[in-house]
Amino acid sequence: MPDFLKPQNLNGLWDQLIGGHAFVATAIVVMLLMLVRSMVLRLAYRSIDDTFVRLRYKRGLSYVIFFIAIVLLLPIWLPSIRNIATFLGIFGAGFLIVTRDLWVCIGGWAYIVIRRPYVIGDRIQIGLIAGDVIDIRLMETSIMEVMSTNGSLNTGRIIYFPNSKIFTEIIAATSRRFAHIFQELHVHLKPTANWEKASAILERITHEHYQTALAANEQLTADAENTDILAGYREPRVLTEMQINAIVLHLQFMAPTGQAINMTDRIWRSFLLEVRANPDIEFAEK
Repeated sequence: MPDFLKPQNLNGLWDQLIGGHAFVATAIVVMLLMLVRSMVLRLAYRSIDDTFVRLRYKRGLSYVIFFIAIVLLLPIWLPSIRNIATFLGIFGAGFLIVTRDLWVCIGGWAYIVIRRPYVIGDRIQIGLIAGDVIDIRLMETSIMEVMSTNGSLNTGRIIYFPNSKIFTEIIAATSRRFAHIFQELHVHLKPTANWEKASAILERITHEHYQTALAANEQLTADAENTDILAGYREPRVLTEMQINAIVLHLQFMAPTGQAINMTDRIWRSFLLEVRANPDIEFAEK
């Protein structure tokens, strides 16, 4: 082994580099890590097309680079911050109390990264606010707000909430893997209408539109090794109820997240066209 590569010589070179030149050493470490990050991202993006997967990969790599930077830079700056460390050790209790919210947010971020209650691309509801997760940072999560009514359409607003909410609020999440929401559609028919035919038409139309939904196609072509807990609930069903002046068909189906209003619109359009061709199916007057 060349003398230059011997551990004691490398340690001596590193000591000379950081000795009295902490800022220079810090700049070198940061530039090298940023270069490595850029190269890794370029290589990864060649095989990753999904926008959300790219964003998650980029965010995860940034966290890894951040921790590597801390490990490399701590020996450089530790000798010069001993007095500060002593000061913080004396007043540590007060410091932690003052910055409690900050550390809880960091703990919430660690919980989100490790346990993954939601990831970028999931639709979540926290309190009265619902939206699609677009970023998860060290202190906060940002979501694109959606309306709870009118088909869950995007409002155009971005909502930021601290990661500490993961410990204090009930969070409902619809993941991209199981990205479905239960929907109901009600059809009121005259008591003399052919409700059996109407029920069969509703089931057939709903099944056809589900098969053509983008998110559903992604689900159906997913890796067979992944367990699909929703497999038994995808098939639409029609429940029948007899009222005083009408027969009510309750169509229950699952719509991919974000496509509920569009899927409902397509079902109604197709059903109305079928009714036009079947005069024995008559709507009741409300």
